[in-house]
Amino acid sequence: MDVTTKATTSIRARLLRILVLALAVLLALLGIAATEQISAYRNASATADNARLEITLQGLVHELQKERGLTTGYVGGVQQFSVKLPAQRKATDAAREQLDVALKGREDSAAGSVRESLGRLDGLAGIRKDADDGTGVVKDTFDYFTTTITVLDRLDLGLGDVHDGTLRDAYQALQVLGNAKEFTGEERAIVLGSVRAGRFRGDDYGRFMEIRAGRLAALDAFPRSATAVQVRRLDTALTTPDAERALSYESKAVHGSGKLKSSAVPPMAWWDSMTSTINGMRDVQISLGTDVENRAAQLESSAQRDLLLFLLLALGTVAALGALALDCVRSVSSPLVELARQAREVAGSRLPQAVAAVQDGSSGAAPRPPAPLAVNGRAGAEVREVAEAFDRVQRSAFDLATEQAVLRRNATDSLVSLGRRNQNLVRRQISFINKLEHEDADPATLANLFELDHLATRMRRNAESLLVLAGESSPRPWSTPLAVNDVLRAALSEVEEYRRVTLRRIEPAFVTGSVVVEIAHLLAELVENALSFSPPDSDVEIEGRRTSAGYLVAIVDHGFGMDNQAIAEANVRLSGTASFMAEPTRFLGHFVVGALARKCGIEVRLGEAPAAGVVARVLIPAALLTEKAVEAKPSLPAPRKAETDMEPQPEPAAVAPVAAKGGSSAARTRNGLVKRPQRSGIAAAVSETDRTDRTTPAAPPNPERTPEQVSGMLSTLRSAHMRGGISVEKEKQQNAETNEGAAK
Repeated sequence: MDVTTKATTSIRARLLRILVLALAVLLALLGIAATEQISAYRNASATADNARLEITLQGLVHELQKERGLTTGYVGGVQQFSVKLPAQRKATDAAREQLDVALKGREDSAAGSVRESLGRLDGLAGIRKDADDGTGVVKDTFDYFTTTITVLDRLDLGLGDVHDGTLRDAYQALQVLGNAKEFTGEERAIVLGSVRAGRFRGDDYGRFMEIRAGRLAALDAFPRSATAVQVRRLDTALTTPDAERALSYESKAVHGSGKLKSSAVPPMAWWDSMTSTINGMRDVQISLGTDVENRAAQLESSAQRDLLLFLLLALGTVAALGALALDCVRSVSSPLVELARQAREVAGSRLPQAVAAVQDGSSGAAPRPPAPLAVNGRAGAEVREVAEAFDRVQRSAFDLATEQAVLRRNATDSLVSLGRRNQNLVRRQISFINKLEHEDADPATLANLFELDHLATRMRRNAESLLVLAGESSPRPWSTPLAVNDVLRAALSEVEEYRRVTLRRIEPAFVTGSVVVEIAHLLAELVENALSFSPPDSDVEIEGRRTSAGYLVAIVDHGFGMDNQAIAEANVRLSGTASFMAEPTRFLGHFVVGALARKCGIEVRLGEAPAAGVVARVLIPAALLTEKAVEAKPSLPAPRKAETDMEPQPEPAAVAPVAAKGGSSAARTRNGLVKRPQRSGIAAAVSETDRTDRTTPAAPPNPERTPEQVSGMLSTLRSAHMRGGISVEKEKQQNAETNEGAAK
């Protein structure tokens, strides 16, 4: 699993996805609610603005109503109004300017409709001019003002569509009162236009009656939408003396059957009483407008408060969700991350160190298990349960590893003990065989003893392989350098079919004495492996040469070879990094070579041979080579006690009794028999190392020998002579059998 996939499947990522999704849903819901709240606030704010605009508009309508009454009366012949007209016209213009100020900066539909309706005031200048010039017509003047006032008075500013019932009723009461006030103003104007004529002009009487009926209907409808306080205000305005006088004049006009005498309805008295009544209605209208404005302001303030509360609630909800998310991360994600870190630390260092301490066991004290995992105090119960479960797993793993380590150490100790016992027995056997060889001169007996000697030498290598696998050091310490050729001969003395080994070009070089035994053992294992996996009628070739990196020994067999996978697996074993406990026993030789190579710093690699088979390349580093060898002493080593069984320690392995093919010819007697060298240079070097203290320089050889030494040398010479004769006879017999088989 790569880093990206791991990051997207972690608990933290999943929690974040859940929290982000929940936050997105919450924000969406909050957005919808916020939109509604903002819409309500804007509606309330627009309602308040429209209420203020309505009051300002009604102020203009009121002034137009007054100017209509004066202008119509003046055109109708009431000359007293000429004094009042200039002031009224200024009042009308001032109301128009106030309305323009109220409309400034507003681009909503209500303001647009008001601006559009105000266009009708463009004809006001012409009406005023006609009235001043005396060319005005009562009907035209009345119709112009009435139509303009009706258009302005009936504008829909959206106050009737509000959701608040109180505001809607107050606005409706304001509209009804405005209609009643307009009808009253129309009554005032139409009477003033006809009073000088003594009767209603044309069909003005009918219109007067319709206007009166409209006023009465509006006044009857007012209580249905107005509050009791507002009804009382209107009743107070309509019961004043001026209002009652205006009603008496109205009654005379109604009952005059179209006649309208100045004596019955004096123009100025009619104007004053009706104007006073209309002003009273205007006061009630202003109070209603104030109620509408106050209610709209309350709605705006309430909407603003609700919006602020909603925003605070939304912010609090988001903050609470963030706090929950943070707490979730702290109680689940962060503790799990810390738990995973500690688990990796336990698996990577703490538990292996504890197991290594168990395997070491050098301190003698019982190793302590790894400390339990530390969990943050804010961690959730589930995380604590996971930590406790992991602690149990960790303790079980430690106990199992401890048990396995103890078993492995006991098994290793058993292998070491058995290996040393077996090795000591083999040494004693070799020592006894050597003694028999020195005492018996019968060729047949010497031949059998030689075979026993060779078998015992191979058995000793197997015992030493057990010690190598157990991690023990070589039981045959060495100190003096030795030629590579002698090291190869020592290795060949420990393999069974050494006669099939052919030594090619072996460039001269000397190996440091401290690794001579290990290198000989390593080469013997590789040669044994090459002989085992090559046809019995083929040879194994060995070549050695110097390289820039050290000394390279190539061991080539001509078997069936190995595939690439098998070679790769074998090279892993030969590197010394694999454990022999997990591999089949048929690969133990590889693990022995790997252990020796890793100990000495030698590189061993298998590869395909140029023609057929496998080549094993052994690269001995330059640090393990030396330029010259120290001459070995011919004397035999003094016996020493083994560490395990306290048995006598015989000399190291002897070289091959018959020289390998292709190498230097073995020494022969005057009768042509092959001599068996006295343990070659390896035995002499080991003897010298065992006999001489390593910390002091070697003493010069003593030319005087004891009788025991002379006897031993003669016995060795005699044994070599007999073995050589036996070897020649055996070779002749084998050649004869071979020739006989070929002849057949």
